[in-house]
Amino acid sequence: MIHAANNHLQQTLAGPIKLEGPGLFHGITARLQLLPADADHGIVFCRTDLLQSPSVPARHDFVLNAPRRTVIGRKSTPLVETIEHLMAALAGLQIDNCLVELDAPEIPSFDASSRIFCDAILETGIQKLSTPITSFDAASTFIEQGTGGQSLVMRPYVKPVLAVTWHLDYGARAPIPAQVYSAEITPEVFVREIAAARTFVLESEIKALQSLGYGKHLTDDDLLVCSNDGKWNNRLRWQDECARHKLLDCIGDLALSGYPLRGHVAAVRSGHKLNHQMAASIAELMEGDTQYHSSAA
Repeated sequence: MIHAANNHLQQTLAGPIKLEGPGLFHGITARLQLLPADADHGIVFCRTDLLQSPSVPARHDFVLNAPRRTVIGRKSTPLVETIEHLMAALAGLQIDNCLVELDAPEIPSFDASSRIFCDAILETGIQKLSTPITSFDAASTFIEQGTGGQSLVMRPYVKPVLAVTWHLDYGARAPIPAQVYSAEITPEVFVREIAAARTFVLESEIKALQSLGYGKHLTDDDLLVCSNDGKWNNRLRWQDECARHKLLDCIGDLALSGYPLRGHVAAVRSGHKLNHQMAASIAELMEGDTQYHSSAA
């Protein structure tokens, strides 16, 4: 059985935020505005550079297939790309309602983490609203997604919070060693322990990505690159920074369910696709569209 928990109030920003920078994949400079929004507005993205300024809710049913990132749009037309780091910052700081305006296809990347977004939100402030939150509580159910060696499971947890455990393991011969990171996702923990974890890529993957037109503008300052012998181009902020970043991505993707989460998420080598599937399953359970049974995806 699933129940909604209404003991906390929804939140939005205390004022507008303006940021500017190039996107991670395409390198196009975008001007970004984060604006306060009313209760039950949710997180909505708006492309101000396009005719009629089309908007799209940050929800699982608007997610489009795209490699290595989260893209949302309408009728198979991408509107906003690489939203996961901003979504993680909003979810980590418990911002339920925000209008995101931008004038380019992709969210600015900055240092390929959520840190800049969190810093800007905390500097501006957070405003409580008068409407209660409706959360998904895994107290008496669990959801499981999986394919091959990947899995993503949400089970009950001993506290009324979201906890996430991330198992990163590319195999015994991989240049990035196996690592595990686990945390209870409070705003304080997210800012201190997760927000600054950066996107990473293997040196062996770079040529293939650039042949697809991705990341040709990037330099060593823009993300973490691991060489074939396990050396990094930049000093790691934590020895398990890779697992922390994957956990960050997961938080951002699961926010596409449209609900704050309570329970324990355990991930093994999961990626954006499995994260999106779990977000959809949570929304189905909350909205009663289908009777969900644990299954392999």
